[in-house]
Amino acid sequence: MRPISIVTLVLLTLSGVGVSYWLGAGETRRHWPKATPPPPPSPVYTQSRERAPDEEEIQRQAREHNARLESELELALLAKDAQRREAAFTFILPELVQVEPSRAVAMVARLEPGEARDTLRAELARQWIAKDADAAVRWMKTLPDAERRASAVTAIESILAHSPDEAAALADEFGIDSPLLPRLKASRN
Repeated sequence: MRPISIVTLVLLTLSGVGVSYWLGAGETRRHWPKATPPPPPSPVYTQSRERAPDEEEIQRQAREHNARLESELELALLAKDAQRREAAFTFILPELVQVEPSRAVAMVARLEPGEARDTLRAELARQWIAKDADAAVRWMKTLPDAERRASAVTAIESILAHSPDEAAALADEFGIDSPLLPRLKASRN
């Protein structure tokens, strides 16, 4: 088979374009109707029949909401359902730590020693150290020795990846020795 030259391809393309233009030249152009104008603007603000809550009502609703969060968290802990706990630690505990951490602290103190208390204490230390390290450290210092150490280790492990300096300082503050401590101190210097 013989290759087609570039000149032949260009001539065929130009003749195809010319023929199509010639065929369309006899048609008259259609004029489409214009679009209809937009409707007149409506009023932006309309009167509402709903009453806006006052400051006292907003505070009452916030207290009730936080109490509901606390009770849902406690129910999830006591249910021992892994999915429910995970949901509570993912959605409820962060909100409670942000708006009213004293409720979570009181819940840790209120729970009987055991698995539920240890789980809540560890999760609270992990989440609170990321949001407000000073308040979390003050709280951890109020715990009994074994719980203080366990909470501090959890907090150190949670911030180690993104803040090795803070993790080393926290380990020093709580007197925690670990195989990672020399590396942490070296990274600080």
